[in-house]
Amino acid sequence: MSEAVPDWKARPGGPEYEAVRARLVDAAESIVRDRGVRALRLDSVAEVAGLHRSSVYRYFGSKEELLTAVVARSSLRVRRKVVRKLGRDAPLERFLGEGLAMAIAEVATDPVHRSLLSPSASEALARAGGKALTSGLRPLVDPVFERAAEQGILREGVTPEDATWWLQIVAAGLARSPEIVPERAELVRLLELMLVPALLATDRRSRKDTGASS
Repeated sequence: MSEAVPDWKARPGGPEYEAVRARLVDAAESIVRDRGVRALRLDSVAEVAGLHRSSVYRYFGSKEELLTAVVARSSLRVRRKVVRKLGRDAPLERFLGEGLAMAIAEVATDPVHRSLLSPSASEALARAGGKALTSGLRPLVDPVFERAAEQGILREGVTPEDATWWLQIVAAGLARSPEIVPERAELVRLLELMLVPALLATDRRSRKDTGASS
């Protein structure tokens, strides 16, 4: 049974609800991009969005929730770039190798992700940012592994949740340590050598390719 929404909270659904949420995410993203994640405060978001501070709380329960929405939007932009580059019918192996390498390069240059991964962030902010980063990456990979499970090409015993969680760990670790990330071709080779066998079934000769765009 779903938890009841308090009377003061905005009710999900409908164009107005989505429009206001998008307006608040726009405002939050502009603050993070221009001033860094440390400058993100709910009163500042309300001011940039041209809304009352209480409006932020009606649509987002916390700064962390709002930050997660910002990262999720950024992750979806990265996903679209990867799909355009690899093609809508790219096999899952290519998505995990070349696609992930491309996504990591995009994250490394994106102001939102860079700010979240900054060594200067406080411990509390780093913790909140790390949670937002991993949660925000889910739209990038969840559909791929769900379709892979439907087609029976995940390694035996690996669930879509397992695969998503492991990929989040790998991607976040690489993004946080750019000094150890090799050149693109070598990173692709290592991902195909180490990550692909960890997640996919060893015998996939009779399967159909899984698209990265599902």
